[in-house]
Amino acid sequence: MFKQRGISLVELMVSITVGLVLMAGVVQLFLSSKLTFTTQQAMSRVQETGRLAMEFMSEDIRMAGHMGCLNVASFGPDNKTFRNFLKQETALAYNYGVAVDGKDASEVNNEYPAGVLAGTDALLIRSASGRNVGIARKNDPTQLFIENTGIETGDCSNGTNKTDRYSGLCAGDILAVASCDSVRVFQATGFTGSAASAEIGVQHTDNSSFDPGNRIATWGGEDIYEGQNFGEDAQILTVQNIFYYIANGTSNNPSLFRDVNGTAQELLQGVEDMQLTYGVDTNNDGTPDTYRPAHQVAADKWRSVSSVRLALLVASTEDNVLQEPQGYTFNGVPVDDPGDRRLRQVFSTTVAIRGLLP
Repeated sequence: MFKQRGISLVELMVSITVGLVLMAGVVQLFLSSKLTFTTQQAMSRVQETGRLAMEFMSEDIRMAGHMGCLNVASFGPDNKTFRNFLKQETALAYNYGVAVDGKDASEVNNEYPAGVLAGTDALLIRSASGRNVGIARKNDPTQLFIENTGIETGDCSNGTNKTDRYSGLCAGDILAVASCDSVRVFQATGFTGSAASAEIGVQHTDNSSFDPGNRIATWGGEDIYEGQNFGEDAQILTVQNIFYYIANGTSNNPSLFRDVNGTAQELLQGVEDMQLTYGVDTNNDGTPDTYRPAHQVAADKWRSVSSVRLALLVASTEDNVLQEPQGYTFNGVPVDDPGDRRLRQVFSTTVAIRGLLP
C-alpha cells in the first residue's frame, strides 16, 4: 500500500467546518461570560453607590439641628434659649434656627449651589456638628475665652490673605457657643492670645470686612438673654451648611455632590436623580403627620419638619451593560425606554432628625 501523504479536499472541508462550529461555541461562551461579568460588576457598583449615598445623607440628616446639648426642637421664633446674632439671620444661608430646608425640582432658588441638575431636588442641612473647642472661663461682653489647643500660622485663607488658625478656628468662621441652657450663633472676627497663652479670646465685633457680620457686637445691655454667660460647661462649635444635590460631575455624567460651607465635593458618580419629601408635624406632637415636597412646605413650617424621605435613582457609570434597554419607575413616573442600556436601581429610605423626635 502507498504511504498516506496528505488529506483530501473533503476531509479538509469537514475539519474546517467542525473547527468553525467549535470556535462559534467558544466565542458565544466568552461573550456570554463577559456580559454576565459586566452586568454583575455594574450591579455591584450601583448597589454600592446607592448604599453609600444613603449612608452619607442619613448620617447628616440625623444630626440636623444639632447644637451641643440643645437642638432646634427647643428653638422658637421668640425663644430666648437660642439667639442668632448674625446679620441676615433669616436668609437661607444663616437661618440656623431651622434644621433643614429644601428646593423642589420645580423651584428656582439662586441661594442653592450653582449647577443643580434640572428636574432634581436639593437638600440643605444646618447643624453645629463641626470642630468643637471647650470654653476656658466665662465670657465678657466682647469676646469668649476658649482653651488654647495650638496656633497654626497662615493656615486660614481670608481672600488673598493668609491668617493664623487659633484652636482650629479661623477669623470669619460662623460659630455657635452652646451650653445645656442656651445657644448663641455669631461670627468670629478676631482672636487674642499667643502660643504661650493658656486661653484664646474669640472676638465677635461688628467688622464690616466679614460677611455677613454680627448685628450685635457687644453681648449684654439689651436684655438678660443677650448677656448670657458661658462658662467651662459650654463649648464652641463650628456651624455647618451642608447641601446635597445632583450635578454633572467630572465625567460629565450626573453625580451626587456634598457642599459644606461653600466647598463642594463630588461624592458618588451615577446618581441621576434625587426626590425628597419632608415629614411635617401638623399637630405639635413631635411626630410627622404628612409628607410633602419642598414647594408645599410653607416658610413657617420648616421648623416642624422632623424627618426626610429620600428617593435616589442610581445608574451604572458604563453603557451597554444590558442586552436591551431597562425600563424603570421613579417617583411614580414609569420610563419604558431610557434611551440607553445602563443598569438602574431605585433606593429609598426615611430618616428621622434625631433631635426633633419625642
